[in-house]
Amino acid sequence: MNFKFFKLLFLGLVVAVAGPTCPAAILTVTTVENYLSDNTTVAPGSFLQALQSAGDGDSIYFNIPGAGSHVIATPQSGYPLITVSNLNIDGYSQPGSSPNTNSILGGNNAQIRIVLDSTAGPGQRTLLGPLNNPGFDNSESAILGLVGAKNARIRGLSFLSRYTAESDADPDIYCVALINDSTGARLQGCWFGLAPDGTTVAGGSSAVASFKGDGGSTSSGLIFGTDGDGVRDVAEFNVCIGMQLALNLETPNVKVSGNYINVFPNGVTFFNVGALADSLGTTVESIENGDGDNMVIGTDGDGFSDANERNIIGHSAYPRIIEFWGNATNVVVAGNYFGVGVDGHTQAPVPTNASPDFVQIESGGSIRIGSNGDGRSDTLEGNLFYNLPGAKFVDATGTQSGDAITKIVVRRNQFSHCNFAGIPFADSAVSYASYYSSVVTDATAAVPVLQQIKGGILNGSFVPPDGINYSNALIDLYTVDGPGLVTRLSWPRPLVHPSRWLGGYKDNGPFDFDPTPNQFSINITGLGLAESTYVAVAVTYSKEDRLFNADSAVTGPLSLPVASRPTLLMSYPPGSSQLELSWIAPAGVFTAQSNEVVDYVNWIEILGESYSDGRNVLPVQIDLFSPNQFYRLISR
Repeated sequence: MNFKFFKLLFLGLVVAVAGPTCPAAILTVTTVENYLSDNTTVAPGSFLQALQSAGDGDSIYFNIPGAGSHVIATPQSGYPLITVSNLNIDGYSQPGSSPNTNSILGGNNAQIRIVLDSTAGPGQRTLLGPLNNPGFDNSESAILGLVGAKNARIRGLSFLSRYTAESDADPDIYCVALINDSTGARLQGCWFGLAPDGTTVAGGSSAVASFKGDGGSTSSGLIFGTDGDGVRDVAEFNVCIGMQLALNLETPNVKVSGNYINVFPNGVTFFNVGALADSLGTTVESIENGDGDNMVIGTDGDGFSDANERNIIGHSAYPRIIEFWGNATNVVVAGNYFGVGVDGHTQAPVPTNASPDFVQIESGGSIRIGSNGDGRSDTLEGNLFYNLPGAKFVDATGTQSGDAITKIVVRRNQFSHCNFAGIPFADSAVSYASYYSSVVTDATAAVPVLQQIKGGILNGSFVPPDGINYSNALIDLYTVDGPGLVTRLSWPRPLVHPSRWLGGYKDNGPFDFDPTPNQFSINITGLGLAESTYVAVAVTYSKEDRLFNADSAVTGPLSLPVASRPTLLMSYPPGSSQLELSWIAPAGVFTAQSNEVVDYVNWIEILGESYSDGRNVLPVQIDLFSPNQFYRLISR
């Protein structure tokens, strides 16, 4: 007999003779009081009793009499740890409650009626501490703690917390803690740190914490927000406000989608994280993961509900928005709004006590920020970055000679008013010659070169892939975010950030009119660009043709920009009496001229310009007694 068939047959017989199993129970909470008046006897119909009685597969529903929100105060000694599997806690079962029905860009209109309140203290002992479980100690506690509990689903609750002394006597409070192999948890349709009125903030340490500790098991498979399966996805959106670290994780295979983080339910009002950090004398963060393999933040691009898998995330009062401090491979960050509301232009307040970079990821990791080009939801996968103040977009820690590089894919994102010194990082942050040495044939020439736009044709070149690790290349063309080009004019190199994605072009493909390998001529006349619009390119190298996943592709540096007719900038440098003319273009392509009148004749070329990494600079001595002077740029 085939062994595999015999094994299946044997298992089937075991099931057949095992007898009936206990059906799942529905435990209904009918009171906000966890104890009777003697403060000792557990109240019948209480949430505490339901947690004590719950078994595998059970559901906890709510039917508390009365209108409005029902506040259930956490007992002084905390709730019991949840150890059963497939437990469903459904706050939306309470009469009068209802989940959100708006799209992620339409605000959150959930009506939450069940509140788990841990605002009393100090000294209130919400569970976990003291508890000797992997990854946690006595200075940590949680409103709901799960130990080895598989496939829990918690929805429709408001968690209210407080800021603590972070000590054994007054431990940190996590809304939910996943401990020791509590896999497959789903936290959906909840408000963390926000009362049902949508304005009262009562944050704490974290919305969810999951640590493995030394030798501990991870709680992989966490879904925070929507699962994106196309079934009631908008009902699964979370709102998370005022947490010191919203998601505090050490677990792989996590999906974080359809959430407002430090954004109020209207989608355009932001929580002031800088003010909170000042008041607490600490940092306020968004997302950390110490074991972030296969983590998805935003849309997974599978073609189901991708538009509603975005996250809307405010700033952090911390050195970075997202931090991976351990393993992190095949990470996806796609379709999110950072620093801007759901309308795409309402700015989050920038903290004055921090200038956060975007993401930190360790050596040997891999991350895709934006689109993978697989033809599914590519237009939705680009992220919007607004007014992020940090100098590093990706902090690829340790990716120097001798270390495994962090594979970074950055495609089809839009930046506005950001301060990053380079995309995906600046040469000064990590050496291009070292980082791209295993990607391209000549890493010293990793930056694509744009010559000029002439007659509507953009001409440029790029270094080819090494042909060993990577064999395919795609040229992405972008308009350039204008404010970045005029920010920090004293810098030798302008801040060049992608704005609108214009298209992806294959070298020697149907839209490349230059047959020479690794050189391109692209007709951009049909793109509707003004002559003063700057464009730039980035080349992504991949092991697969036209597919750019985090583990098999690397995006090269963004080129310096060009325009058909560059803008001539005029300024007086500090401490100088000379006017400074400057323009952004390759060296020698344009020249500046002056004239005493605006005319077609008598223009005189001004000599003496210098060029430094994208900027042409020309000092002009002004004679206060001379006639007015007019200046222009012309092509040489």
